Amino acid sequence: MITNGLTTEIQRLWISSVILALLLAIAPLAQGADSIERRVSGQWKFIAALFGAEIVALDEHEAKKLIGHIFIISKRKVRFDDRDCGETEFDAQKVEPNLHLRKAFHADAEKLGLPNPVTVVDLSCTSVFIKGANRLVIAWQGWFLEAVRVKH
Repeated sequence: MITNGLTTEIQRLWISSVILALLLAIAPLAQGADSIERRVSGQWKFIAALFGAEIVALDEHEAKKLIGHIFIISKRKVRFDDRDCGETEFDAQKVEPNLHLRKAFHADAEKLGLPNPVTVVDLSCTSVFIKGANRLVIAWQGWFLEAVRVKH
C-alpha cells in the first residue's frame, strides 16, 4: 500500500518536473518574441532615404519625399500613409547583412550602416532591420529608409 502511494507520488513529481522543464525551455522563446515586438512596435519617423535596391517601385525623388512621414508598427496593424498591411507576426532572425540583403533584396548592405549580425524582422508587408536603440532601417517599395522612434 505504501509502495503504490509512493509510486504515485513519484510519478506526480516526475510529471510536474517535466512540465516545469518544458515551461522553462519555452519561456526564453516567448520573451524573445515579446522583446522583438517591443523593440520595433511604435511610431517611426523616416529621417533618410539611404538607397534603393536593384528593383524599386519608387524613384529617388519619390523616396526622399517620404522623409518626415510616420510608419506605424503594432501587432494589430502595420500602416504607412494610406496603406494598411493589417495584423502581423514579428518573425525575427539574426543575419549577416550582406548575404541577406543580396539574397532577399538584390541590394548591398554597405550603405546601410547595419551591425553584423543584424536582427531583421519580417512584418506583414515589409522587413525592418534593427540598427540600434530606437533606430530602424525599413525596406519600403525597394528603398531602404532610416527611421527613428517617435517619442510621446
